[in-house]
Amino acid sequence: MAGPLAPPEAPTRSAGSESEGEDLGRIVSVSDGVFAFALTLLVLSLTVPSIVSTGHLSNAETSGRLGAALQSDYPAFVGYVFAFFLIANWWLVHHRMFASIRRYDSTLVWLNFLVLLEVAAMPFVLSVYSAYSDTQVAVALFAAEQGVTGGTFALLWWYATERHRLVAPTIDPMRVRRTRARGLLAPVVFGLSILVSFVSVTGAEFVWLGMFVAPHFLERHVRH
Repeated sequence: MAGPLAPPEAPTRSAGSESEGEDLGRIVSVSDGVFAFALTLLVLSLTVPSIVSTGHLSNAETSGRLGAALQSDYPAFVGYVFAFFLIANWWLVHHRMFASIRRYDSTLVWLNFLVLLEVAAMPFVLSVYSAYSDTQVAVALFAAEQGVTGGTFALLWWYATERHRLVAPTIDPMRVRRTRARGLLAPVVFGLSILVSFVSVTGAEFVWLGMFVAPHFLERHVRH
């Protein structure tokens, strides 16, 4: 039995880890770079309207045609704003998780790269959804991308916090449980929406609202 002056037990090390360390700077830096690249790439889906004319147009006529062209591109602008804030939300999730992670090993690094792979693909998936949002395939593709990304985040957090593998021993257990519960929301909500999309595309999109409602439910019921 350890005496009263015995040092605390060292955090559990990851079995089979090829490398371990506490300098998370490079991991966070490359992650921020991928998120920034994905956010920047979104703007490429926006194009400058082309005004076709067979002769000279007055300023008033040009303004009128430009306004009409911009109005017809309204869904693209809405899709851009929606996609921007969606990726920004995933960055916030990533930031909050790594604010609690104190160490890394090779498994965590590869899980993080899997997250970045999914984030880097989001501009393409979101562009498809913006262009074909009334089709089942586009809605299902979008939902699958978000559900898989949420599941990967949940796996990363579970791996880092299991038996305090890569987080501080003093981390709030309630926060760990709440974050784990919230990590399952995206796979469940978006997975359900894929099933609904075979019946109703609009209904599937309404299911996504569960991502805003369910967290409030968890805040009140995840206590133990």
